[in-house]
Amino acid sequence: MLLPAISATDQEADLVDQFGRHISYLRVSVTEHCNFRCEYCSPEEGTPYFDRDDHLRVEEYDRLIGLFAHLGLRHIRFTGGEPLIYPHLLPLIESAKRHGIGKISVSTNGLLLGRLAQKLLAAGVNNLNVSMDSLQAGTFAAITRGGDLLRVQQGIEEAVQAGIPRIKINVVLLRQHNGAELPALVAYAIGKGVDIRFIETMPLGLAGSAAQDGQYLSAEEARQLIAERYPLEPAEAQADHGPARLFLVPGTQTHVGFITPISDNFCATCNRVRLTAGGRLVYCLGQEAGIDLLPLLRGGQGDGSVAEAVRRGIWQDKPQKHFFVSDPGRSARIFMMRLGG
Repeated sequence: MLLPAISATDQEADLVDQFGRHISYLRVSVTEHCNFRCEYCSPEEGTPYFDRDDHLRVEEYDRLIGLFAHLGLRHIRFTGGEPLIYPHLLPLIESAKRHGIGKISVSTNGLLLGRLAQKLLAAGVNNLNVSMDSLQAGTFAAITRGGDLLRVQQGIEEAVQAGIPRIKINVVLLRQHNGAELPALVAYAIGKGVDIRFIETMPLGLAGSAAQDGQYLSAEEARQLIAERYPLEPAEAQADHGPARLFLVPGTQTHVGFITPISDNFCATCNRVRLTAGGRLVYCLGQEAGIDLLPLLRGGQGDGSVAEAVRRGIWQDKPQKHFFVSDPGRSARIFMMRLGG
């Protein structure tokens, strides 16, 4: 049974770690599976099989969303794998809205967005990120190992027409694949009236480590390449904009952002934790530290006990920073598609 909505007066103090960072953002992976196999994210053979009984059920997701809302959650993002292939995504979005979470985001590869854009908006999505690493069909298919660029672009158009607020295109910086396309990708975003983010590759899993070794392009170099065609004016960041350094293209509504986990990490302001489809709460994208919540949920623990375990785990075990540069082997063990990015 789904939990009733939580009133603002019922909410408890924010989650906080021992470094004074307040945790208000939860990324929720609803599946490890994906209809793409991007070379920086997935093994070429695809995702291993995970037994359905090892996954959170809809009512368990709803319970945890309610608990985190009690604990001060203000932003939730549904990820995967590819979240749009998960059959119960819309009820979970409605759950987040019912529990009073103000910012509800979805990250998607866009392949199924065309048929779901209106439904996502109606359910409560007010922030949408779509991955699109190239405007060249052949390059896009190579990066995604078979993805259909036209369908993704049609999905972006449907999302724009549906009126979903705050649409962003996410581009992973890959020197050989898209290093020469960056100004064209900005032009595409301007034409659609959406924002765009450029993200440095990270050594997550064998796929991410290989991309990091062979394709790394820094955000600063990317900014310089884009600035040769488009002047970029530093933009004032909103409180919930995330770690991107933002610039405005003059004369447009398009913000260009650069996310720099390698060249200039933002760990000191990290406000997020991640929930896997298997019910593990992970404290840092680049490390394995976390707590398995599924046994607590199915072992008869009350909401207060689960909430206290979350509070204690974040306080004691959320690390100060990742070690992508100084010790990349730590993150090489992480399976990106299972963690949810």
